[in-house]
Amino acid sequence: MTYPVHRFGCREEYMPHIVTLRSKSESNHDVINLVLSQDAITLGPEGDPWCGVTLSAEQARCLARRLSSMATEIENHEEGGYRTSSRSFLHLSSVVAIHDGSQQSHRAYQAALHFARQSLANLHLMVISGIAYINGELTTSSGDIKWQAGWLPYLAERYAEQAAVDGISFNSRVFPAHDPCSLLDSLYRMDFDLIVIPNMLTQFGLHGERLLPSVVSRCRTNVLVCL
Repeated sequence: MTYPVHRFGCREEYMPHIVTLRSKSESNHDVINLVLSQDAITLGPEGDPWCGVTLSAEQARCLARRLSSMATEIENHEEGGYRTSSRSFLHLSSVVAIHDGSQQSHRAYQAALHFARQSLANLHLMVISGIAYINGELTTSSGDIKWQAGWLPYLAERYAEQAAVDGISFNSRVFPAHDPCSLLDSLYRMDFDLIVIPNMLTQFGLHGERLLPSVVSRCRTNVLVCL
């Protein structure tokens, strides 16, 4: 499981991480490895660059809980991941929120942000452009399409700022509603522990490939539907 520990100016830029994992020592004892990514650089008291990271109070607590859980696993002779599996809602590493610009989607995003905050998980916003908010179907209104073209990127920027305040790694992508396969293909290639879907978008897709059934059948993840 990885923990983002710093945020750069560009929201798509890679962030340094701390990686915690169980392994075996040379004497075959269970141990915990704490690994820093190669770009983990922080400034020391004299302003000199150190190989390390800077943690907020919440990030430090999250890392401490993770290490404590791993230590308990070892002490109790439990399998790795028994207390620290990323599929647990307490140890998520990556959360996806599906959004079409509607109020229901906003509630879904806030739920995703809540869970991402709990474990400092990466947050991925997948925006669908071209949906009629009334019924969740494709919109044919040129006015709606033009309005969404301006509103959805603006919304993603506001969400990025909110995530940055919480120290959460955030990225967003926009997918055209008339090509649902592009969204589904992206989800199939991703590794995430929780996806939050607005109820109105659960059947988004074409013919046999609908969003919710496809995610349940093809992705090993937790699924939360937001009303």
